[in-house]
Amino acid sequence: MPDPTLVWLLDKNVVRRATEGIAAALAARALTSEQSQVIRLIALGKQFDIILVITPETANILERRQVSPGVRLFLEQTSVWRRGRYFSRWARRLHEHGFSPEDAAVLSYGSFGLDESGQIIGVTHVVTLDRPFLERFYAQRPTLERRLTAMTSHLSEPYSHIVLPEMIYPGQALELLL
Repeated sequence: MPDPTLVWLLDKNVVRRATEGIAAALAARALTSEQSQVIRLIALGKQFDIILVITPETANILERRQVSPGVRLFLEQTSVWRRGRYFSRWARRLHEHGFSPEDAAVLSYGSFGLDESGQIIGVTHVVTLDRPFLERFYAQRPTLERRLTAMTSHLSEPYSHIVLPEMIYPGQALELLL
């Protein structure tokens, strides 16, 4: 059984496939393999008490589309992360390493995002379908880890212990659960 403290940030592509898949399932339409995989991931994640989170930017887009039953059901399964202290500083540094502003924000939520209560900082995994984002992350991971360590080494608790999240595809996330 997975560690009950897992927190997974679902990026916008995973969210899109989830809401499309839920809507398709409710309408008795066939699901794509990505939709099916993401829906299964969310169901198993909830079964194993994994905290599933999305960014406020993604939540804002979904809020405007809440007329869709797929969106409503999805929002019931997730919580919205918020920016923590040092979020913007880390996002700027990630952008300097060639990440798009959007990808830098996702990674920054992964390290410096907070739950609603402010008790949980950072996520264990970012789940994405964005292959170039994932490849850029792993190509630069040692450099990013050094830069993050240099940034956080002089910060006070709990920020001095911030780490990079793991980045995985939905299929890899499912493997962690099974």
